[in-house]
Parts: sequence; structure tokens; C-alpha cells
Amino acid sequence: MSEAVLDDATLIQVEEVLRAACGLTLAHSLRRTLETALARSSEARGLAPASFLRGLLRRDAQAVETFIEHAVIGETYFFRHPEHLRTLARLAVPPAGPFFQVWSAGCATGEEPYSIAMALLAAGVPEGRFRVLATDVSNRALERARAGLYGPWSLRHIEPELERRYLEPQGEQLSVVAQVRRSVEFRRHNLANEPPPVSAPSAIFCRNVLIYFPPELVREVLTHFVSVLAPGGLLFVSPAEVPLTNGLGLETVDAEGSVALRVPPPGWTRPAPPTPRAVRDAAQALLRTAARAAARPSALGEGSSTQPARTPSGTATSVVSLSAVATGPHKPQGAGEARDPQAALASSGSATGPMERALDAARSGRFEEAEALAREAAKALVPEAYLLLAMVAEGRGDLNGAVEAVRKALYLEPRLALGHATLVALYGRMDRPEDAERARQNALRSLDGLDDEHPLRGVETMTAGGLRQALVPRTQAGWQGAR
Repeated sequence: MSEAVLDDATLIQVEEVLRAACGLTLAHSLRRTLETALARSSEARGLAPASFLRGLLRRDAQAVETFIEHAVIGETYFFRHPEHLRTLARLAVPPAGPFFQVWSAGCATGEEPYSIAMALLAAGVPEGRFRVLATDVSNRALERARAGLYGPWSLRHIEPELERRYLEPQGEQLSVVAQVRRSVEFRRHNLANEPPPVSAPSAIFCRNVLIYFPPELVREVLTHFVSVLAPGGLLFVSPAEVPLTNGLGLETVDAEGSVALRVPPPGWTRPAPPTPRAVRDAAQALLRTAARAAARPSALGEGSSTQPARTPSGTATSVVSLSAVATGPHKPQGAGEARDPQAALASSGSATGPMERALDAARSGRFEEAEALAREAAKALVPEAYLLLAMVAEGRGDLNGAVEAVRKALYLEPRLALGHATLVALYGRMDRPEDAERARQNALRSLDGLDDEHPLRGVETMTAGGLRQALVPRTQAGWQGAR
């Protein structure tokens, strides 16, 4: 196919057809892969490339469908993110009665839904007690999925025992056994413009699909997922897609170090917002923290002579110092829309949980004890525990360890503004100005939509307005403007 037919302007038009038809948006570097898809599509229809292209740009239904079949490519394999599958087997409970269903949205050639069925059967869920609905926009992919024949590449991560139980040789390939096939139904469905094909599923898998959609479509699809899931139902997306779910009211569930999301079950209520007095206390604590940060760098210990690092924009990165925990009283955190970590961690019959005891130890300078308690708290997947572990690592000079701990906190809560802000300080001390500036922008984005007096989650008491003020360059705002 000649460049005269497929110049950049034409490629953009072709991509717009694809986007309108199924929501797919390609990175600029991948646009040229559409040339191959066009060539194969025209060959499949028995048309000259230029003739097929004209029909495609007119949005002829047959041309568009054929093009989707050759343009939508899903790279997948059996038991991708196996921790998700084990979590499903452990936590996906039917909303009522003995039967539950799972929707695999964007199933490509079938490896994911077959893996779901295998995981449930292997966990002891009887055949007939569950159903997996697998959908994709590509009929070509669905035909391969229904055939259930796979080569070594698709099976590169399956456990040998599961392979022996649920796959059988057929020539040079392996075939999915009948027991697994009976549990999976394949159906064509377009996430971009069709309503959900299932009602009240116990779980939805949609992994490595949303990253190819434009932001407005991502939000629409996720809203559909949340609306159709049964109360307590689980949503599994890829780790890179977890931040896309922010603001949808979903709970975070531990998936063996990864993250699953859950629609709150009946009876679940959000913690009460902080009182005005607590907000005023938070504002006063912020002013004290800001004053200390302006005078000395972030550290748990004392005696450091390093000056506060600055990003290219001139922001003083030490403003988000965690040292206030060791030097000032700890005020109760306003939960806002976040869960209360103390309630999650408090053990029965105990007035305080590991996280609160860890903070007390840190304030008293007992950092080894604080670290041990924070690690205990981290087992409950509380982001603040990892921020405290970052403090300890920073205090002993392990900046890389501190960064790693903060990243774990952000994995659990991607919009944890104080986590991003802590990275600003750490990257500043590590002389990584580009990373510091990126973290600063992430922190500011995490504050979008929050009132200035909204108290933030973290191990310090700060408000959204105070952190905004702290993150802007000194040339734009002074400390006296912090709230």
C-alpha cells in the first residue's frame, strides 16, 4: 500500500474510524501498524487496497467490521496476573444463592476466561455453580477462543499441574478440556457503544483494555462496570489501570500484593467527615510543619546539613517533610473519602492498633520499634504504614528504600497526595529534578477537586489547601498563604 494512499492525514482518519467503532486509540508510534491491518483487510474482502480504504472512510459497516478484525490485536496468555485469579477464587461470593457469574470483558482469544474457569474449578467450585461470560469486539478473536487450541506461547505461565488437568494434546497444540469449555460462553460485545451484556456479576475482569481508550470512554466504561456489579462484586483491571478507577467509590482489596477493587457491600458506610475543630487543628499543624521545613531538610534523625532541594520550578521539596511526626503531636486524620486506617488495624480488645503505636514510637524516637510496628500495620494494606516505613528508611539514609516504600503506598492508593509529595522531597535529595517535578505534578493532580480545608490521608496532619500552597514555587506563593 503506497504512501500516497496512507499519508499521515489518511492514517488519522483511519484511526478515527477505529476509535468511533470500538473506542481504540493508538499511540502515535503505533499508527503505522494500521497499514498492515488495511492490507490484510482488503485482501480478506478481495478488494484493491484503495477501494477498501474508500469504503472504510465512508464507514461502510462491512468494511469497518473487517478492519476491526485485523486491527484489534490482544496479546495475552494463560494465568496472566495469577494473584487476581486466586483472589477471585477466595473472595468472589455470589450475591445470593449458590450461583455466581464472572464477566471477562475484552477477552481476546480466550486465555483469560479459560484461566478464570480453571482457577475456580481448581479451588473446588463445582462445575455448574458458576458461569464465565467472555466478550470481545473481534469475531475473529472469538472464533479462535471457541476453538480452544493453544500453543506454547499462550501457555508459558501456566502451572504444570493445571496444564495436565485442564488441557489435552491435540496435534502440536493443546486443547481446553470439555469441563472448562462448558463453563465459558463467548459472545461479541462492543464496550464502546453497547450496554453491559450481564446483570449483577460477582466479578468483572477487564485487564489491559482501558489503557487503549480515550479518557472520556474509560470513565463511561468503568461507570457501567460499577453500576452492573453486584454489591460486594469485584473488579479486576491491570496494575497500570488501577488509577483510572479513582473517584468511583470502590474499595481496595488485597490481591496477594496486587490490587482488586470491590463495590462496597450492603451496610458499608463511609467514615464521618472531620469536625471544623479538627480542620482548624490540621491547619495550625501545617503552618508549624511548613515553618520547620523551610528551616531544615526532611529527615527522621537530626544533624543533617543538607539544604532543601528544589525542583526546576523552584519548589522547596522539604516542605513535605515527614519529620513532624517525630517532633509534634499527632492529630486525628480526617478520613474524607478514604477509609480510616486505625479502624482497619485496631485489634479486638485493644484501644490502639499497630499503626497508632508505630506513630507513637516514631514520635518518641524509637525508630526500630516504629519500623516493626509499621511492617505489622502494612500487612493490613494501609498506605500510611508504608509512608512511615519511608520515614524510617529516609532517617537511616536509605533514600532508595524510602522511595520504594512510598511507591507501595501509592500502589494501594494512587491518589495519596502526601505520598506523591513525599517523593518530591526524596527525589530532590537524590538530585533527580525531573522525577521530583513529575511527582510534584502528580501530587497537584491528586488534589484536584478537593476543598482547601479537606484533610489529607498520611502520617502528618495537612489540608489540601496547605499542600497546594507548599507545592507551588516560592516565587508564586509564600508560606503565609498556607492554610
